[in-house]
Amino acid sequence: MLRPIIIKHRISSKLLSSKLSTSKLVLAQPEWALFERMEYADRLYNHPTPINYTNQQKQFGKRRQTIIVIAENDFTENTLVSANKSLKNNGGEIHLPAGELILENSLNITQGICLKGIDGRTELVFKDCEYGISIQGTAGNKLDQVEIHNIRLYHQGDNRFCAALFASHTRALQLENVDIISPRAVGILLADQVYQTKIINCRVHYAGLVGFMFIRDVNETLMTNCTAEYCQQSGIFLTDLKLPDDIDPLDFSGQLEYTHHTIGNFAPFAVDDPSPYRTDIIDCVFSHNRKMGITTDGVAYLRVINCVIAHNDCEGITIDNGAWGCSIQNCHIFNNGWRGIQHAAELGADYVSEMGLMDDGSSKAKLPGVSLDNAAYTRVESNHIECNWGDGIKLVRAAYESSISGNLIENNNRGVNDRFHYFGILVGVAKRQHCNQYDFASCNNYIGKNTILGEHFSGIHLMKHVTGNIVEKNNISGASCQSIEIHALFGNMLVDT
Repeated sequence: MLRPIIIKHRISSKLLSSKLSTSKLVLAQPEWALFERMEYADRLYNHPTPINYTNQQKQFGKRRQTIIVIAENDFTENTLVSANKSLKNNGGEIHLPAGELILENSLNITQGICLKGIDGRTELVFKDCEYGISIQGTAGNKLDQVEIHNIRLYHQGDNRFCAALFASHTRALQLENVDIISPRAVGILLADQVYQTKIINCRVHYAGLVGFMFIRDVNETLMTNCTAEYCQQSGIFLTDLKLPDDIDPLDFSGQLEYTHHTIGNFAPFAVDDPSPYRTDIIDCVFSHNRKMGITTDGVAYLRVINCVIAHNDCEGITIDNGAWGCSIQNCHIFNNGWRGIQHAAELGADYVSEMGLMDDGSSKAKLPGVSLDNAAYTRVESNHIECNWGDGIKLVRAAYESSISGNLIENNNRGVNDRFHYFGILVGVAKRQHCNQYDFASCNNYIGKNTILGEHFSGIHLMKHVTGNIVEKNNISGASCQSIEIHALFGNMLVDT
């Protein structure tokens, strides 16, 4: 239900000519579980506790025992496992030589270990194990100060839900110059109480599922100069994926089996689900993935800055399913949303099978460069969004109090067909696709100072029932229908547009 709040505004002459309300703007305040989740997260996360640096210095300040594996004959699974165990109590460094090492079991990294290879020349090949490198603490005893540098990983076997590198219940994890080639499911998976992680210059190619995946309370993560390309699902997937009560968070086998059956069919939204929180993705590339470049499912304070998000078959980036406080800034987002390599079952799951195919075999229902759906307080600013097959930016439903400003939006609507046409910016409302979504009309958003060029059907489109939106000082040219197309006849405001 929407509770209208009436606020008086000064209305421009262009607003008068558009036959919108000339005396008031209706702002809608939804009754929304997302607000409860925000309050819960504020109580949970935003009251910092002091860190005992003295104990950390005692434990790791003298961590300089080093084991160097030099001779080719010494580069064996037994040698590596023995070196890791010998440093278990005090931590230390393990230096690996160039060459390929085949491992039949997961490599369980212990407290305070720094594993270093030779960049581009040290390869670890894991066969027939759920995880390649595994970094697992417990809820009461997290692993601290684990580092992995200059390693190329292969994770072979059947394509099921597993990971080449898995971390859980860890703090101050650092991954740098890690290349993961053709992992059978996920490249890098962080799940449950993983705090203060740095992922620097890491790359995942041809993942059987997802390049990077962050599940539940993965907090204060920094990703810089990373790449995820040619993955069978998303380049990166951040989710609050809820486990049923009968699976313990430390029962990883049960968790794998459950997730294998539910991945992509997002679990029910709950206010107290832990979610990825404060993630910074900077100077990264997400391209040529079979689905989205970046997928979110209930995240908070995600920042995507200076990234390239391109050539993904579904959306470039989604801010979805109870996400709040996210920002997309200074990114280049292009050539996403063709929807040409999705299976018929996937189109059915997305409710678009009956909409037909184009001559090139792709769905007529194209997808946008940026999608906001059941999300609040999103900032999409100063991006270059071009040549996407659907809309440039689509506020699907229940997009609330977002700012779309300062973007250059060019030549989207590439997938125009006899059934659909697309817009530079669409402010909309759509029927819910599952019972946990909200479907109120997008409201209270600011759309200003964008430059929208090229043959979009309309530069900006406001669907019927959207309300409280301010459209201001946009430069629009080249639209084939109208610069601004409005079906909501009251409650929105146009200024100098």
